[in-house]
Amino acid sequence: MSRHTRKRRAMRPALSMIELVFVIVVLGIVASLGAEMIAAAYKTYFLQYVTQRANMRTEIAAQQIVNLLSRRIPGTALSRNPADLTDTIEAREFTDANDTNHTLLEWIAEEQDSRTARLPSSSSTARPGWSGFCDVDASGAASVTTPGSDLNFAWSVMGNLYPGMTNAAIFFRSRNYSTTQTYNPKSCMGLTGSDTSCISSVEHNNSDPINVMRFDTVSAARPGKRIVEHYKLAASAYALCPKDNGDGTFDLILFYDYQPWEGERLTQTDCGDTNISHATLATDLTVFKFAEAGNTFRFKICTREKLGEGDHNITSCKERAIIR
Repeated sequence: MSRHTRKRRAMRPALSMIELVFVIVVLGIVASLGAEMIAAAYKTYFLQYVTQRANMRTEIAAQQIVNLLSRRIPGTALSRNPADLTDTIEAREFTDANDTNHTLLEWIAEEQDSRTARLPSSSSTARPGWSGFCDVDASGAASVTTPGSDLNFAWSVMGNLYPGMTNAAIFFRSRNYSTTQTYNPKSCMGLTGSDTSCISSVEHNNSDPINVMRFDTVSAARPGKRIVEHYKLAASAYALCPKDNGDGTFDLILFYDYQPWEGERLTQTDCGDTNISHATLATDLTVFKFAEAGNTFRFKICTREKLGEGDHNITSCKERAIIR
């Protein structure tokens, strides 16, 4: 390389102050645009995450309620006031969407697990715990004969699932539980009081015939009991109670493993009944509405998910209809 060329390169001018400032400004603009894009992408992702989380929590809660209510025995659902448990109406009477008092839902459920068929070790014939069929001619005031049932198995399953159960409740396919009395859930079975005069409970011991269950002493002495061909067994009542969190939301408390036909019932207001088995079914709900019409039960729940500080929230709602 010649001396002239080296000298010319050595004399090349550096960036001027204006050019340097211009470069810095351009880099700043690019950096700010990139930061805004990253922030916008993060906000979009976070919003989608919170929305998906709210939808998932609501869907899980709705499905759990469906699973519980799908086993309800028709006509046993009650709508109650959590602040005054004596303020009770039937769920089928609860049609006013603006009713903010009767928000506790209570019902009696058919015991399906003990009805599941399985193969006994001594036989190749599948036999359910209880078949749901009654031999009217072989039954009477003292006992019910149910062909095809393995009541030893049924009572073993129910006893393991519901440690508080002694006797099961029996529901025949008729609202006339005797020749003179029609079943009324608002005044019977201990749901609202101690009156159990319109429902019968049954018991079974391993020493009894495998397909015979006996009425308890009170039920056996009751005159004019109506026995029909089809029946259901119940081992527990259930209740869904909204517990206020004080911030516009509530938790939904599930009560289970209590037997109203034996005089057990909710006694403490505002979802505080510690004497009955309970668990939190869902948290941070803003809506829990329900209504029953005929064989259809409908409910709606809404779950709130916080976006962060302040009053920025996402609400997800689900509605379900259960037909029996």
